[in-house]
Amino acid sequence: MDKATRNILKNHKKKILDELKESRPDLYTKRPKQRAQHQMTLGSLIKALQRERVGLLVKITDKHYPGRSHSYFGYHTDLAFEPTEEPITVAEFLKECEDSVGKSFITADHFDEFYKDYVMQISAPLWISTLGQASTKGIVDLVPTDGYIKLVTENIEEEEDGSE
Repeated sequence: MDKATRNILKNHKKKILDELKESRPDLYTKRPKQRAQHQMTLGSLIKALQRERVGLLVKITDKHYPGRSHSYFGYHTDLAFEPTEEPITVAEFLKECEDSVGKSFITADHFDEFYKDYVMQISAPLWISTLGQASTKGIVDLVPTDGYIKLVTENIEEEEDGSE
């Protein structure tokens, strides 16, 4: 296919798409991401950690570090890190994050007698929470500071959508 034909097809495709958007704007409104609109995802954390020096410590507070990953109790498809007092470097934390992508987490599914397998996605929102609890502490940023990397958390409350 020559360049002129490609341009004709490209313009035709754009015209059809523009007409569709005009006739059905409800299909093309920009909707915010669900829970992840307020916090980092697993993919964004991995990208941010890849830019940092591997030997630096990663901290949540002066005494707490992110520990082992698990399925978040509030939303089982989200990923949480157990707060711990054991120091962890960027390299170690990056490995924990990368190993979580596609990892299977088996957890109780609303009733203790039923368990479900959740596979962690790269788009999973991130939390700091102990296993079996919904802390509401979302990871919202990663900030290099003097000699270490700080995971910034924020309390993230479920928003009311007006429907019941």
